[in-house]
Amino acid sequence: MNLERLDLAALRLAERRGWFPTEAELAEVQLGRDEFGLRLRRLKEAAVIKGFHATLVVPPFLGGDWVWGAVLIQTGRPLNVASALMAKLPFVTEAIFNSGLPEKLGPSLALLFYSRDFDNQARFIQSVTGIEYHEVYRVAEYSFPMAMPLSSDERLLVRHVVKNPDADIAAIGSALGRDEKWVRVKLDRLLWNEMNRSGVLRVQPELDWSRVENFGHFHFLVETGHRPEQLVRLTSEQGLSLVLGGRMFRSRYVQMEADVWGVSELMDRVTFLSQIAGVRVAGVVWNRQATVNTGWVAKLVE
Repeated sequence: MNLERLDLAALRLAERRGWFPTEAELAEVQLGRDEFGLRLRRLKEAAVIKGFHATLVVPPFLGGDWVWGAVLIQTGRPLNVASALMAKLPFVTEAIFNSGLPEKLGPSLALLFYSRDFDNQARFIQSVTGIEYHEVYRVAEYSFPMAMPLSSDERLLVRHVVKNPDADIAAIGSALGRDEKWVRVKLDRLLWNEMNRSGVLRVQPELDWSRVENFGHFHFLVETGHRPEQLVRLTSEQGLSLVLGGRMFRSRYVQMEADVWGVSELMDRVTFLSQIAGVRVAGVVWNRQATVNTGWVAKLVE
């Protein structure tokens, strides 16, 4: 299908806020609540959105010391490798499947996961069959002295959202016998976002970008002597941003990412980067699919 710019605005907002953006957030992207829902449902019908999934932000939910990790992998069998890692790593949250030019220059698979035993789990990743090359990163570290205290009503709400990730506020209120104001107040406390980093719950769409003909999200692999902060300053006006804070892949390539509308804009981005002194574009990586892994969630909320 061909994506419209307001479709993308709805998708990006859903990635951050699920079905529950505020009126201010909707107004910021020029969407009304009804149109927001209609666009998401249309994208589900077109299979761009494969489904919504409710997941837990484990550090505040369980408390303690945690690492949020990422692993970038080159493999000819990304589905098999992802399945093997999800089966053994207890808190994998997302898997991103990529295609690249040239082939095998950039990662064909990326996984995000929470860990209380990062070093041992990093060693385990090395042993997984099918991985040709990989790098494991500590993206962030968290320390919560105790688990977020939840009332019995809040736990019931979390369980309901986990089981019914497509439910909106009205449907949740109806199922729980509560009014919409109560649901909104509770979700404001429970949902994780940039302004509520002690939130324990997220609702995310699972995306199949291969269904879209006129848009893609790309990573540009660049060789450069510029420091990350210099690259940001040189490229920010073009909508490019650093991946993983500018950490080098294979000790050689800095990855920069951008949303791209069509082949012409893709080539414009490559040309723009190539014209910066001290920058060479070695390749591009296209995000094909983003999978949300929730196989571990249900047992934590029972």
